[in-house]
Amino acid sequence: MNGFRRFVPVACLAFAWAVFGCGDSNGPGGTRAASVTGVAGDSQTAPTGAPLAFPLSFIALDAGGQPLPGVHVSWSVTPAGEATFTPTTSVSDANGQASTTVTVGRDTGIITIQASVPGVSPVIYHATILNPCNTLLPLTLGQTANGALSTTDCVRGSWYYDFYDLSLPSGQQNVRISMHADTFDTYVDLWSGVSPFPRIGFDDDSILGQFGARNSQLDVILPAGDYIIGANSYNQFDRFSYSLAATSRSAAMNGCREVWVVRGISIVDGISTQDCHDSTATPHYYDVARIFGAAGTGLTISERSTVINPSLSIYRLSETATGTVRQLVASNDDSSAGNPNAFLHFTVDSTNYYDVIIGTSAAGETGAYTFSIDTTKSPSPPSRVATTVQRHSSRFPPDQGILDLLGLRAPKH
Repeated sequence: MNGFRRFVPVACLAFAWAVFGCGDSNGPGGTRAASVTGVAGDSQTAPTGAPLAFPLSFIALDAGGQPLPGVHVSWSVTPAGEATFTPTTSVSDANGQASTTVTVGRDTGIITIQASVPGVSPVIYHATILNPCNTLLPLTLGQTANGALSTTDCVRGSWYYDFYDLSLPSGQQNVRISMHADTFDTYVDLWSGVSPFPRIGFDDDSILGQFGARNSQLDVILPAGDYIIGANSYNQFDRFSYSLAATSRSAAMNGCREVWVVRGISIVDGISTQDCHDSTATPHYYDVARIFGAAGTGLTISERSTVINPSLSIYRLSETATGTVRQLVASNDDSSAGNPNAFLHFTVDSTNYYDVIIGTSAAGETGAYTFSIDTTKSPSPPSRVATTVQRHSSRFPPDQGILDLLGLRAPKH
């Protein structure tokens, strides 16, 4: 028997060296490698239950340093069960390459993946399984990302979420965040990327007032900084593929469609006959800025013009069975005697979102204006504040905001 064992390698060298040898293996017809090279796919990250972005691979070499086909490779993971492999056993191809795709498990943390290669030490890979609720995908201004809502995503309430990190360059930015899906109803949320991550805006339907519009379009004016986009769905637990884009838009308001704003912004625009208007015989034209306000903080807003008589109003918004209802909470026409510019302070009495109506005192007026919101959040004496308080029915409790996303980190690529 010992003589037979000594004969086997001799026979292989004599008759089969041209087909890369025939030594011991982990499977029928397998081949022993002398070394490996071209190891790829190490140190990746993925949310729980999701695939790694790139396959794990390497190239098996023979004793002469040439690619070696026919090497059987077995894949395993520690801790056991924290990844699945397709295939679980690879065979190196004509180029000596062996590879597998990996789907990570449900427990967060670092896992170690081992490729058992006959003839050499195992090839070791590392991966990190991330909590999808604490994971930010990168998105830059001008980029379109393709994603999918799935059961492996973060679940908030009854909705699946993908979160994106949007960093805006210096200077004030006019941004449009668009989410599109073929047959599903999309929904977009936006938060500041700075603790305590206050909510900035949201959008459901890209076409104002059109029942059944499925795509989302959030127009917003923002200072430079980091922001978090939440791509989700209007209907609970919907799963679908989507595209998400952040693009620059014109530095202006948007006719009758609201534009979300934050403290510290200032814009130059104009009232025109193409803007919103009321139903009077000689209508007042106006633009609409929308803003979130936290109870107890102050909003300081101004509208200045040399060609029109500015007028400002703030309305609290509430959702009803028939749509969104506005309730007047503050207004101003002349900031002082002889000064036609509009200027008001409002102490927010209910955490909610509000519409700021940028208009004119006289009917039919059109012309340029400058609109700005002070950066301060200090409480101020209210101006014509209504006594009735209504809360916006939101899928996120107003006092919670996005505090549960503290500690978000963008995955490395």
